[in-house]
Amino acid sequence: MKAGGCKESFTAWDVCIKEAEKNKEDIVSKCVEVTSTLHKCMDAHSDYYQPILAREKAAEEQVKKEFEAEKKKVEEEDFSEEEVAARKQAQG
Repeated sequence: MKAGGCKESFTAWDVCIKEAEKNKEDIVSKCVEVTSTLHKCMDAHSDYYQPILAREKAAEEQVKKEFEAEKKKVEEEDFSEEEVAARKQAQG
């Protein structure tokens, strides 16, 4: 990441993360702007950063799948077995 067109954005992001960790601050809220800048830069230089962007997208998809599976599990626990069967039958 320290090479390529986003070196400066990455360096600013890295400094922000390290400062937040050192000061025990919330990384997300402290570094939201530099993170956004870094992502925009990586998108603008997607030819160079494609491997990283692809891994990031795959990780997002995996988190979505896990979230949806957990959500479905919780929803099904909230219903009786009869209600679950009726919902499945209605869905096809």
